[in-house]
Amino acid sequence: MAEYWKLICKLKDIPPQGVRRVPRGLAWQELPGVAVIRTLDDQVFAVLDGTAPDQAGVRHYAVKLEEGRIYLDLNELNAPASRAEAALAGAFGVAPHVGANSWT
Repeated sequence: MAEYWKLICKLKDIPPQGVRRVPRGLAWQELPGVAVIRTLDDQVFAVLDGTAPDQAGVRHYAVKLEEGRIYLDLNELNAPASRAEAALAGAFGVAPHVGANSWT
């Protein structure tokens, strides 16, 4: 599956040891978002919001840091985070790739 990266913010927009919350899914789904975390040494990682990054079995999301900009993979953002979430979402569980430039 092709990767479609969504620009989230600039690295400088998140303070060291700070968090940026990113919504997932469609507005009516009320899914937990993704917490994008910046460390003191400017590493960035993303986990399902509401979970501790060092917790066993935590859902991690792919992050791309390029020229001071933070990107998340739209395929991962649109996919259900668990089987329970997929069952609740049903046939409408995957959001369309809004904002992805498929022609690039």
